Amino acid sequence: MWLASAAVLTACLLAGFRMDFAGDVGSLLRANGARVLLAAGAGAALALSGALRLASNRVRPLGELELLGISAGAAGGGFFAAEQLSGLPAGPVFAVGAVVGAGLFLTAARALDRPRRWTNPGVAALLGACIGVAALAGSYARAREDAVAPVVAWLLGDFAWAGLPGAAAVAGLACALVLSARRALAGDDANRAGALGLISFGLGIGAAGPLAFVGTFAPRAVRALAPSASSASLATVGAAAGAAGVAAIDTVPRLLVGGYTLPFNVAAGMLAVPVFLLWNRRRLRREAGLLHPALEAAELLWIAVLTLVATGLVYFLTVVVRGAT
Repeated sequence: MWLASAAVLTACLLAGFRMDFAGDVGSLLRANGARVLLAAGAGAALALSGALRLASNRVRPLGELELLGISAGAAGGGFFAAEQLSGLPAGPVFAVGAVVGAGLFLTAARALDRPRRWTNPGVAALLGACIGVAALAGSYARAREDAVAPVVAWLLGDFAWAGLPGAAAVAGLACALVLSARRALAGDDANRAGALGLISFGLGIGAAGPLAFVGTFAPRAVRALAPSASSASLATVGAAAGAAGVAAIDTVPRLLVGGYTLPFNVAAGMLAVPVFLLWNRRRLRREAGLLHPALEAAELLWIAVLTLVATGLVYFLTVVVRGAT
């Protein structure tokens, strides 16, 4: 897993995005180094936070969906308000719209986080709405020249601002948190581990925007591959996997649009659709029982359709970004 994570990070460092881009290693490192370093630091912090939640059994099945909903709702609500009330100051109008949009999506996510077999289609619809709103806001907010554009970019994920000093600071803090968490877990210090988890969560969110579900997926994937790993090992290896994951989530969408910035929360949300839905389906089958076989098949078909819709929305966003740039 360490080797796989290192290979992914190396591939991200050496990715060339334009046909006329210089292909020598030095130019690629200068162009990609700060961005990949920042993504790796943010991903490691988010995955560490998730590993600490997993070690303490504080993982809520749809907790990360709430954060995805908050970011998409805030971006969409704030952008819509700023567009409709263009004669008023953009900052305060965006803030009010963002609060309203985030509140609507958060309320919907919490209403669906319950062991009822009928809730999974609602979760699927909410995920599709999150990605659709994020795709539209991310497509059209980038043309604005006021404070709205950078705020939407942060909400939807954007490492275009990465510089080497800031990236090195985030990565260094993430490494220090991983080492401290490993010692806390080895010493069975639950209070210290919980505090480190909150700090890691704040660092990752501050650097990457609301991409918190990486903190759930990365350590769970590591645990699935190494079920006998200790909590301390899960934290360190999970951090490496999270670092590689966020770097890939940032790099692959940029490859699709020729090197220009594409909001990576949208692409990551698309990847999260089947994972969230299948994860929640297993939980609901366990806690609320089985449906009629025909309804079980219909639920799987609904998940497949929503995954295709999410993929189509990302394709739409890719076309818009290519056309705009």
